[in-house]
Amino acid sequence: MTDAQQRLAEVRAAISRVLKSGQRLRRQDREVQLAELNSLRLLEKQYAEEVAAEQAMLQGRGRNRISYVGI
Repeated sequence: MTDAQQRLAEVRAAISRVLKSGQRLRRQDREVQLAELNSLRLLEKQYAEEVAAEQAMLQGRGRNRISYVGI
């Protein structure tokens, strides 16, 4: 498992925890706020793109880096 795949799995696990238990946990007189769901969704999108890029590179379909400049 690559680093990007590991990070993606961790972010998805964090999203699952937030969805199950909410963004705030309360124990006696203490309150802990977990990561915001919007931030986790953005990270999930970013890591999913990294994993897709890695998969494409391994399959020989790397990103085309040619750019054309207008005249």
